[in-house]
Amino acid sequence: MERLEYLRQSRLCKGLTEDELAGLSAISQLKRLNKGEILFFEGDEARGFYLLLKGRVRIYKSSPEGKEQTLHQINPGQIFAEVAIFEGRHYPANCSAVQESVVAFFPKTDFIRLIEKSPQISLKIIASMAGFLREFTETVENLALKEVPSRIAGYLLKLRMKAKDDTITLDMTKSELAKKLGTQSETLSRGFRKLSDKNIIKVNGKRIAILDNDRLIDIAEGEKI
Repeated sequence: MERLEYLRQSRLCKGLTEDELAGLSAISQLKRLNKGEILFFEGDEARGFYLLLKGRVRIYKSSPEGKEQTLHQINPGQIFAEVAIFEGRHYPANCSAVQESVVAFFPKTDFIRLIEKSPQISLKIIASMAGFLREFTETVENLALKEVPSRIAGYLLKLRMKAKDDTITLDMTKSELAKKLGTQSETLSRGFRKLSDKNIIKVNGKRIAILDNDRLIDIAEGEKI
């Protein structure tokens, strides 16, 4: 029953009939993660994919020197590790819990059997993957082409759009944000300080007031501070 209720509240399952929802629930396995706990490592056998039900996890790469680059921050309702469904035999990156989390695991074999009976379920997966691909493409573009202040500005504008307010709250720690934006914590802090010194933003802990939205847009598009 707990699995069914979790899935019913997920965006992934909206629009499914009760029978389809029950079928999805029947093949799923719930797993609870402590903060910092590893769900899988790059290279582990990809036996299935996951749906985040509660909390937050991140997908990241790790260099031999121990430097980490966050590829995705996964929020409740998002699926991840979908490579297991199609052609990947191994997970291409690591995954760990940013905070206490609950995930549903769907074994590849059982899921394929299910969508053969109910093809419409697969349409939800395709839609989710399309959104994921857009986010990944944007991440690669930002890391390759934009300086840290531009990445910060773009991130803040996304939060502003979501909040529909000029005062926003960071949705992760600055250490997590540095990894997401592909930089070091010290460099991130300098970027925030530059924006603040130019009266473009005002920083108060995790609360950010956007003082000059037009200027922030220019910087997000690559203009120097």
